[in-house]
Amino acid sequence: MALTNAVVAPRYARALFEAAQDTDQLDNVHTELDALREILTQNAGLLPTLTAVTVSQENKQALVDTLKQGASSLVANLVQVSFEYGRIAALPAIIADFEQRYADSIGQLDATITTAVELNATQQQALSQAIAARFGAKQVQLTTTIDPSVLGGVMVQTRTAVIDGTVRTRLAKLRAQLLAK
Repeated sequence: MALTNAVVAPRYARALFEAAQDTDQLDNVHTELDALREILTQNAGLLPTLTAVTVSQENKQALVDTLKQGASSLVANLVQVSFEYGRIAALPAIIADFEQRYADSIGQLDATITTAVELNATQQQALSQAIAARFGAKQVQLTTTIDPSVLGGVMVQTRTAVIDGTVRTRLAKLRAQLLAK
């Protein structure tokens, strides 16, 4: 049975995370992976080129060598090993998994809040503090979305939980209760 990138990515990310932690390079590797993710995003044809059967191994290796330029040994080894083992297409998933491990290690929680209207800075700060207290996080990275259809209230989504305190949901629950009786 062939392993998918979704199965392999957490293994590579865990190994990289542990190596970075052991050598006290966690912040540096995090920064380098952010830059690598940006390169992969800006050059959408790069990963397909590195996995194409029509491109020679020498040309692919030249691209990989360019990606490794200026990188620490840990990140350069990740890129090289993932290429050699045919897992270069898993790099975005490896980076995402590493980022989640990094965020967990520093007590950062990523949360998306959905409201009917835009919140001011004071409201966002208060909400961020409430979310941090609720989930035991040291800091909260908020992403805000505006959706007038929620009517009011707030919906908070994290990687592991959804707290829906919107008026739309409350009305839907009330409607369901009235129809059930």
